[in-house]
Amino acid sequence: MAALDQFDRKILALLQENARLTGSELAEKVGLSAAACLRRVQRLRETGVIERDIAIVDPRVFGKRMTVIVLLTLNSDRHDRYQLLRAELEKTPEITQCDHVTGAHDIVLRVQVADMEEYAAFVDRVLVRPYIKRYESLAVLGHIK
Repeated sequence: MAALDQFDRKILALLQENARLTGSELAEKVGLSAAACLRRVQRLRETGVIERDIAIVDPRVFGKRMTVIVLLTLNSDRHDRYQLLRAELEKTPEITQCDHVTGAHDIVLRVQVADMEEYAAFVDRVLVRPYIKRYESLAVLGHIK
C-alpha cells in the first residue's frame, strides 16, 4: 500500500463524499494546485488505494423501494461451504453489499427489493440452504449517513 500524506488523506476524504469533484475544486479544498491534485488522484488509482469509482443510484429508479439488512449465521466454519455461498451471493442481483464479519453472525447482506413479497421470494431462493443455520432480517426505516 502506498504511503499517504495529509494531502492524500484529505483528497480521499473529499472523493468519498463526492467522486465528481474537479481538479480545481479539489485544489481549492486541499491547498494544492489542480494539476498536483489530479496527479495524486491518478497515483491513488494506479496504486490501488482508490479501488474503483462507482455511481450510487437511488434504488427506487429500479423499483426497489425496500432495503433489508440480513444477518447470516452459517452451520459450520467449513471453508468449502463458505466459498460456495460466497459465489452464490456474488451473483445475486438483489444483494448490493455483502460483508464477511466477526461476532455472532458470519455474513451481513444489504438487500434491495421492491416489497415484502419480493423479499420473501429472495429468502426462498437464496437463504434456504443447508449450510445457513439461521438468518435475521432488519428492515431499514431510513438512511442516516
